[in-house]
Amino acid sequence: MRAEDILLWLSCSPGVGAVSVRKLHDHFGSWQRVWEADVSELQQGGVRIKSVRELASTRAQFDPVAMRKQFERDGIRYISQMDAEYPEMLRALYDPPAGLFVMGNLPKTGSHALAVVGARTLSAYGRLVTEKLVTELVQSGLTIVSGLARGIDTAAHGATLKAGGQTIAVLGSGLLQIYPRENMRLAHRIADGHGAVISEWAPLTPGRPQNFPIRNRIISGLTQATLVIEAGEKSGSLITADQALEQGRDVYAVPGPITSPMSIGTNRLIQHGAKPVLAASDILEDYELLCAASSSAITSSTISSTSDRQTLDPDAKLLLQILGHEEVHLDVLLHRTGMPQGALHTALLRLQLQGKIAALPGNRYLSILK
Repeated sequence: MRAEDILLWLSCSPGVGAVSVRKLHDHFGSWQRVWEADVSELQQGGVRIKSVRELASTRAQFDPVAMRKQFERDGIRYISQMDAEYPEMLRALYDPPAGLFVMGNLPKTGSHALAVVGARTLSAYGRLVTEKLVTELVQSGLTIVSGLARGIDTAAHGATLKAGGQTIAVLGSGLLQIYPRENMRLAHRIADGHGAVISEWAPLTPGRPQNFPIRNRIISGLTQATLVIEAGEKSGSLITADQALEQGRDVYAVPGPITSPMSIGTNRLIQHGAKPVLAASDILEDYELLCAASSSAITSSTISSTSDRQTLDPDAKLLLQILGHEEVHLDVLLHRTGMPQGALHTALLRLQLQGKIAALPGNRYLSILK
């Protein structure tokens, strides 16, 4: 039996995770010996008895050729640790997946990739920041890796597609059980020429709660660094940040209002040493991709922004002072500026056209990160 096929057998055996796979190889010394081991020998390899029974049951009816053909009918292929396409950075993990089930074309990662994660319930501020930062990062050549979850993950993948970039979605379920279901269309758009959707679990594996923290090590492991945009005090994205640090990767965080529950996690990360991100250049300067052209574009943008601020009329300057990165209602702006309603609407419209603020539902306004 080929080593690639033995890894496929292990990947398709329920309850046999990456740690068990590592233990088996460390104990037996080769994949062939793992394949040939009987039940008692497998148990001596440090695998739970339930998992040993699953291995024995799966092996009895395992047909790698038929299984691969079945996957191919669904547009899925399997990449084992033995394959050249297997991401090199994952090999360095303590518990790399035995293999990856892939839809689409897996972009090269490592020094050209950034993980973007955050809250599942994102604020208007989080959406604006995600779309702005990801667009600029993608335009500078970075591949965005995220988890296809609701909230920041969805916004990051969507902004990447809109900017014409490449993205990798790492699932906590099998590829034929995409979770959440409303992101199925997004997943197929990614796989259709814009990157890849991947999972370490067999295609029909449901999205169990325990799978998502486990898959986070792949999100961080595929990249040089992880950016957390919004995170509550106990957000799952903080697990990704912790795993990135354990893997020796960099962690970035976007600061947020201290009054926002969605910024507690990111502000704490910064407090504990994560690099604060106020602009895409804060990340790009740590990547080789910040070339002369990118630097020139950023410098030009900075000069332009500075010039714009210097030429703003007093009403616009006052509004920008009041509008931080929290949503402010029109009535509050009327009260705090003392401006006539017509003049206020004119000033707000001008700032929107200049791309400095965003109008939100319910007569609320928000300053856009610059």
